[in-house]
Amino acid sequence: MKKLLSISIFSLFVSDAFADDWRMRKFDLNDNNVISEAELIQSGCRLGKRFDLADKNNDGVLNRKEARRASDYLFRKRCPKNPQPIDIRG
Repeated sequence: MKKLLSISIFSLFVSDAFADDWRMRKFDLNDNNVISEAELIQSGCRLGKRFDLADKNNDGVLNRKEARRASDYLFRKRCPKNPQPIDIRG
């Protein structure tokens, strides 16, 4: 039994599947592990003031923890289910 427990605990450290986050896969367009307001707009999200509410530390981007906490009121209600990034050049 101890062997089985230690193998199962060790397998958590080998795999990064537990760290995978659907919000980062869909909305982090430049793969820098944060989601900016521009990336959400490019993905077709309707934000309003909701981005400012989700950005708890006021650094201008959402990290994984902030994005996870904002799922209900930002991503699920204000963003498309299958975002197609649009090209914005300015």
